[in-house]
Amino acid sequence: MAVTFPDLNEPLTMLSSAVTTSRHFARALTAFGLLSLGGCITTVVTPEAETSAGQAMSQQVSEQIGLYDDPELTAYVRSVGERLTAGLVDSPYKFQFAVVDQFEPNAFASPGGFIYISRGLLSQMNSEDELACVLAHEISHVTQRHHVRQMGRSLGTGLLTLPGRAVGVVSDDLGNMINSPIEHAGKVYLSGYSRDQETEADEYGLRLAAKTGYDPEALAGALEGIERTLFLLTGEHHEANYMDTHPTTPQRVADIETTIAKLTYTTTAPIATRTQLYQHLDGIWWGPQNPQQGIFLEDRFLSTDMDFTIAFPSGWETINTPRFVGATETEKEGAYMALGANPGEFTPDGYAAALITRMRERGGIEPDQTRPLKIGEWPAHLVTYTDASGEEPVSMHYVFLATPRGSYTMMALGLDQFRPQMREAVMSMRPLTSAERASVTGIRLRTATIGPGETLESWTERLDSRWGPKFSASMNGLEEDHTGTGEVLKYAREERYQGQ
Repeated sequence: MAVTFPDLNEPLTMLSSAVTTSRHFARALTAFGLLSLGGCITTVVTPEAETSAGQAMSQQVSEQIGLYDDPELTAYVRSVGERLTAGLVDSPYKFQFAVVDQFEPNAFASPGGFIYISRGLLSQMNSEDELACVLAHEISHVTQRHHVRQMGRSLGTGLLTLPGRAVGVVSDDLGNMINSPIEHAGKVYLSGYSRDQETEADEYGLRLAAKTGYDPEALAGALEGIERTLFLLTGEHHEANYMDTHPTTPQRVADIETTIAKLTYTTTAPIATRTQLYQHLDGIWWGPQNPQQGIFLEDRFLSTDMDFTIAFPSGWETINTPRFVGATETEKEGAYMALGANPGEFTPDGYAAALITRMRERGGIEPDQTRPLKIGEWPAHLVTYTDASGEEPVSMHYVFLATPRGSYTMMALGLDQFRPQMREAVMSMRPLTSAERASVTGIRLRTATIGPGETLESWTERLDSRWGPKFSASMNGLEEDHTGTGEVLKYAREERYQGQ
């Protein structure tokens, strides 16, 4: 969690945005992301309509996955993308390139020219040619307007499962921002591509890469390297990954080779050599958790930058997005909790008053209690509601609090039987201890020279790398029996996060 909720002139809008699980988020993504695209469907979908749809998804990507915080790396990716798009003829799209804060190897495009590549996929790149071929493939999905052919598909939706009139008031506002922390963002679009569309994107992408001075043969090598790395990571990565939507099948490799055989091209000097590319990648957070966004240690969330920790109920499914951090009870899907930062300047009492007014106006609902309190040394205000209009009573608890680092809102919504667990979690929020601050670590990609004649096994042992020799070979595009010649390679180590 690193950014704020929307403007809290109407705080219920923000709070309601956070009450769902990962699965509910994914369903809502289709409901509010793709249905908004469906609204653009007319007899002819114009490039302007595509761009408008892409801008909406761009906002979702920023808010639910998050953009990776590395301006120099982003500028480099943008420069490669701009070199590619300079080779397009009369394109109506203004392309934009960004790095998303996602560990899974992934790249995707939204309508109108928004191209994304994950930090996980970037860490696997071993030449600018590989990066250019991946970006050119995504650019080609846009120029060939593959999204337009998917935009009219209707997809089902389901939101909150809890009963009651007050819950209905809350769920009315869910469309403002509920989405999955878009591990699924690229997959939602890419999984709809046909085999012919993927082949077409390969063909046009390879032509574009070659036209702009890149080696198109790098595409097959990049895909095979990604596939090999994902195989080595089996059991350690999420379901959404690049190879789910871009499989390296024998037919695909054959098609790539056939296309390349027809091309006449001359490669030119890259913007960055292999060594310079590695310099751009040096320092990228590589693991599943990026400590810039805070981390979970089992059920406890810790944020160095915001200097707080909170323990969610044991066994609940946790979630961490740029907009909020939360948890859901999974056995009955009977309770949800979410904590997010407030961008406004209200006091906790002010936020509470605004919430009470909104609930009264929207649903004629009055709180069970409203009172100021302290969470540790932090001033806070608690507002609770009980909705007994459904089959089972539902408790809703809102806590607004101010800390030296910012203003936050905690929402807990659930069946009455989960009230004690929700209360305990809310009251567990407090500043980090020095020991907890030191425990916030992450895995970081670094670079180092492998000595002449040195094996990957001895090199990884010398550096205490988190990657063994087999995985190091895959991440560096080498054979496992590689011996050094004095070149620079990538490795990974655990580092304490010092904060921003």
